[in-house]
Amino acid sequence: MAQNSIYFTFTLPPVSGGHFVALEQIAALNRMGFSAKVYYVGAPDGFDKFPVPAVRAGAPLDAGDIIVVGEDHKNLLRDLRPLPCIKVLHNQAFFYTFNGFDSIAELNAYPFRHILVASDYCAGRLKALGVRHAVSRVRPAVPDYFTPGEKRLQIALAPRKRMIEAQFLKGYFQSKAPEYAHVPWVPLINMSRQDCAGAMGQSAVFVALPLLESLGLTGLEAMAAGCHVVGYTGHGGAEYATAQNGDWIAEGDHDAFIEKLRDACRLFESGQPNPKREAGRATAAQFSHSGFERELAAAWDTILGARADLYRA
Repeated sequence: MAQNSIYFTFTLPPVSGGHFVALEQIAALNRMGFSAKVYYVGAPDGFDKFPVPAVRAGAPLDAGDIIVVGEDHKNLLRDLRPLPCIKVLHNQAFFYTFNGFDSIAELNAYPFRHILVASDYCAGRLKALGVRHAVSRVRPAVPDYFTPGEKRLQIALAPRKRMIEAQFLKGYFQSKAPEYAHVPWVPLINMSRQDCAGAMGQSAVFVALPLLESLGLTGLEAMAAGCHVVGYTGHGGAEYATAQNGDWIAEGDHDAFIEKLRDACRLFESGQPNPKREAGRATAAQFSHSGFERELAAAWDTILGARADLYRA
């Protein structure tokens, strides 16, 4: 039995990309032989939604246990601070940092052992702000089930963060490019991650609508599914976005958005090879499961050091 455990805090059952990334880290740590669990601080009816080991908040934590908490949980960060356990910050969303901390001075004063981030973009922005804690990058993996299917002329999109703009873009495109007004737009809402992968796999085009991202995993998933990606980088997506792997639009340039969407539809209809699709798949392949596990193992080797055996199941 492990003498200590690694706990990842959740205030909700898993519903978003950040939740799934944390679950994948817990599952991978368990495969590596460590005792890693969800520490669930939420409504009781959500407890059975976790596919990995989980305990309810209030489970006793001792000085050797490690608790991993997100950057935006201000109240939870306050409540965890006096506990004797080791604290690790999982900053998956740089732009939410000040939802959890009033200042960088407050973040630096918090007794974190380490900070985990999902991208070099996030690490660089934190360091530029003066964050002094040690930082390790663990890039998430794009699951293997994001793969091309039988493509049809339809436009998939994940509009959750830009609902008003998504509706505007659809109407604007149908008005400005009436020859493609019949093309279905498939919103990825209230769908499992596997169902999203299926819809992307069938779609010729993906409209990328990320907002204030540290990485932008959905765009990579669309690339892996063989979509021609047209849209925004969300800032963090600039880490992988190139002119070769998609059509990346400056924020708010809706006329350029329409032009590139029209071009993507024309290219699909022509039946000609689409080099952006192949370049996109090559980009997504850089976010492999083996690479994710390698970076995760290296980060936790740094955090645990000579005490690693205390956390092995």
